[in-house]
Amino acid sequence: MDWKALAAYTDKPIARSGEIIEREERVLPKAVAIKYFPMAIERGRGSLVWDADGNRYIDFLTSAAVYNVGHGHPAVVEAVREQVGKLQNYTIVYFYNDRPVRLAERLIETTPGTFAKKAAFAFSGSDGVDGAIRAARSFTGRRQVLCFKNAYHGMTTISLSVTAIVGREIRERVCPDRNVVFLEYPDPYRNSWGIDGYGDPEALTEAAMKEVEEALARHRGDVAALLIEPAQGDGGMIFPPRPFMRRLREVTEREGVVFIDEEVQTGMGRSGRWWAIEHDDVVPDLIVSAKALGGGLPISAIVGRADILDDLPSPLLAYTHTGHAVSCAAAEATLSVIRDEKLTEKAEEKGRRLADWFRRRAERFPFIGDIRQRGLLMGVEIVSDREKKSPDKAMALKISWAAWERGLLLITFGRDGNVLRLAPPLNISEELFLEALDRLEGALDDASSGRVPDGILTHLQGW
Repeated sequence: MDWKALAAYTDKPIARSGEIIEREERVLPKAVAIKYFPMAIERGRGSLVWDADGNRYIDFLTSAAVYNVGHGHPAVVEAVREQVGKLQNYTIVYFYNDRPVRLAERLIETTPGTFAKKAAFAFSGSDGVDGAIRAARSFTGRRQVLCFKNAYHGMTTISLSVTAIVGREIRERVCPDRNVVFLEYPDPYRNSWGIDGYGDPEALTEAAMKEVEEALARHRGDVAALLIEPAQGDGGMIFPPRPFMRRLREVTEREGVVFIDEEVQTGMGRSGRWWAIEHDDVVPDLIVSAKALGGGLPISAIVGRADILDDLPSPLLAYTHTGHAVSCAAAEATLSVIRDEKLTEKAEEKGRRLADWFRRRAERFPFIGDIRQRGLLMGVEIVSDREKKSPDKAMALKISWAAWERGLLLITFGRDGNVLRLAPPLNISEELFLEALDRLEGALDDASSGRVPDGILTHLQGW
């Protein structure tokens, strides 16, 4: 990032962040990054973060939906401090420790389904997806995985193979798993069938299910798993029509296909339920969780049918630090905070208010297109033409930049890079929530009035 060029477009002090940017670019590969702003985060507390130059921001990104309970929640910090002082970790591959056992018991209680369940742990959503697919293939003795276009599931070998938001030529060059079938995710707002999925959800469901049935017919007897996000996150926070998930569940049960619910971004209370799939009254075979699970520490979990997870031979879910004691302590504390502070209910209430706020602003700002929300899981399409639904990535980036200038962190994502991503902490205070809305309104004003220069666009990478 040319931070010195961007410094000409802002009055913020960013020199200390700039020094860190230069050092990073000398020692870290560019493949680790999709950069937005010239800032180096130095500390966080609650719903606020500060950069190396002392600039304060209200965090509406939460490190990609990680800090559902906010930065440095006292209960999480204390759990980590106590566990580090007692035992950082000792591999459970060879011996036993109660920390992952306690966390597994808690997760089993929160996930839908009354069947016998178990949980396996790793470090990120990527390896959680890998493990779930390995388990499904072992259990069924089949190879093919059905997944969806524009999905993001991770960057390990198997998870990248099922990540369609990355270009096919790159994916095939570095991930040679060809036993993957990509289907169209039924986007009510914009789909290849030309169906208004809000006006006719049944028609959209039928069109998408026809594609699913055709794929099953082509690979009859060889489909191990169906992998789906209940809200397609990096595709632009897209929610399928309500009948779709139930129909998928019926088909997978009929065909003996393992239904994998990928809740890396959508889980842990963010949608207004513990798990977003609960909105659809569907019980999956396996759920994959990560991101917010550890309250900021790296951990992932696969939770679901014991018979599926037990079928995978040892040591194919073993990592030296699997069920890391400190990460498990942080995750257990995070689960308690979400429960005790009733954060699912708070996400539902504040998310509804945020969506209503955008609907009212849409009357004034014609570039606000589709508004998609469940709880504090939210995406807002920015378009240049509402009738044609033309994606406007430039305007979306300008809004994000203007928000950053005003001290509010949010970014863009989606298959066209034109969707505003809004994911504040679930326990954001009323005072900061209202302050954030005030800053967001100013950002919309700045972008619509031409006060954000086109020159920034050549320097911001983004999705």
